[in-house]
Amino acid sequence: MKKYSSVVFASIIAIVTIFSIVFVYQTLTTFKDHFVNFQIKELSRLSKVLEKELVKIITSDIPDKSDFKKFAFYCDSLLKVRVTIIDSGGVVLADSREKEEHLENHRNRPEILKARVEGEGFAVRFSKTLRTEYIYYAKKISISNNNFIFFRTSIPKENLNAFFLQVQEKILIVFSGLFVSIVVLSYVLSRTLTKPIIEVIEASRKVASGNFDCKLDENGDSELSILKRNFNEMVSEMKKSLDKLVEQRNFMNNLIDSLDQAVAIIDEESNIVFANRYYKTLLLKSHQISKISNSIKDEIVLKQILDSFSTQKDTTVEIEIADKVYLSSIKHLIGTNQIIHFLYDITPIKKVESIKKDLVANVSHELRTPLTAIKGYLETLEEEIPCEQFKYLDTIKRHTERIIHIVDDLLTLVALEDASSKLFVSEVDLCELVKQVLPTFKQKLEEKNLSIEIKCEEDFPKVNVDSFRMEQVFINLIDNAIKYSDKGTIRIEFMKNDEESVKIIVSDEGIGIPKEHQDRIFERFYTVDKSHSRRYGGTGLGLSIVKHIILLHDGNIQVESEKGKGTKFIIHLPIN
Repeated sequence: MKKYSSVVFASIIAIVTIFSIVFVYQTLTTFKDHFVNFQIKELSRLSKVLEKELVKIITSDIPDKSDFKKFAFYCDSLLKVRVTIIDSGGVVLADSREKEEHLENHRNRPEILKARVEGEGFAVRFSKTLRTEYIYYAKKISISNNNFIFFRTSIPKENLNAFFLQVQEKILIVFSGLFVSIVVLSYVLSRTLTKPIIEVIEASRKVASGNFDCKLDENGDSELSILKRNFNEMVSEMKKSLDKLVEQRNFMNNLIDSLDQAVAIIDEESNIVFANRYYKTLLLKSHQISKISNSIKDEIVLKQILDSFSTQKDTTVEIEIADKVYLSSIKHLIGTNQIIHFLYDITPIKKVESIKKDLVANVSHELRTPLTAIKGYLETLEEEIPCEQFKYLDTIKRHTERIIHIVDDLLTLVALEDASSKLFVSEVDLCELVKQVLPTFKQKLEEKNLSIEIKCEEDFPKVNVDSFRMEQVFINLIDNAIKYSDKGTIRIEFMKNDEESVKIIVSDEGIGIPKEHQDRIFERFYTVDKSHSRRYGGTGLGLSIVKHIILLHDGNIQVESEKGKGTKFIIHLPIN
């Protein structure tokens, strides 16, 4: 990298050099032109003086070439000026330095042409006769009304060149001295000007490398001193800000390290940017963090991270590590191509859930036997008690049956939530499956004056499902639709969603579900209208059972409803 002082010095030298060359050239050219013009004016004045003598020769007697020749030689010997006398046709009558017969016609010489028109003319040109450059001055002299001659004087330019060369040498010597002086001064000036800037550059390099303790000398009131002062203040503020950032970073690192959850940030190139202590201990092969393929020891977690990058979607899965259950959650950081990976220890929650399931299962099993016995004795009593007491027995029987339904549904839910539960999958025609279920609801439909409409696309494929579980889904959804509808038609539509999945829509024209309840209808025991549910014997477990069965088939279910306008359940199922 070039030093700034060198750049400044080189710039000054370049400017001075260019200026000097231009100035010297312009000075010499001007001086030369001025000297040539001066010589022409001298020749003009000399010609005017000699013209008078020449006119005397012409008017005193009839001149011949010898008179002109003597006059030319006399002028040359006296004034050291070449003299040429030319007639109007361009023929040389006399020349002080060359024989006339050796000279060609001068009619087209530049100075003669100009003198013919303007009365006088001059030129600086090369003389073919004498083989050197001359300064010519020609004057037109009238002899009579229609006759004239040209009187031309000239001096060799080499005399001027010799003089000019001497002047040029002296000028160059003077300018060389000035140039050397300017170079020395420029060097000193560039060093003086750039020294403070170089100090700032060196200090900024130290700051860039992390050294914030450097301080510049601030003495003086010049602009550079102000620059140094501002630099020192800036470095001081940067040091304070950096110290604060380091303190905050250390605090955040300690805070995250203290968490009971494992946390890591992974970039788009699968490098672990950050991992807290718990994450390193739980998932990494060593505490040296690098690419996830070389660091993460759990294959399920590794696959989840890679899939999340490829699909660009947030994911959450349950995994088991060292006899503990964790919720592995991946979120994409907004504005970056990085993800943050959390692992929550949900083992205590799972234990509570397991206890609840066991409790529900055990209580349900224990209740089933006495409830069955109660129902049997109630049926026996129906034949023996008087008719006027039958209404009490009927109420007991109805509530007993409702409890039995709740117990059965709870046992079904326990079975569905059991991790070891299996589906008995086979290729099933869902349209036919629904048609086989419909006779079960014939009496209920007639009692409420409802109808069911089934619409199945021609190319609707058979689906690999557990037929018994899917039958439970349709029974619960149709039963719900009948319970909460007082008019209209219940529609069940089967259609192909894409090449890998199908869509099933079960809709009614019933009372609908308010918006605030729609997120909770799949929770167990949750009912929108409890009085309505009790009236028709609802347990509040039907939709929870439906959702669990759909999830076991790797599908999903959504609800769309508007109060007073009916409800629509939309199911998506994979074909295989």
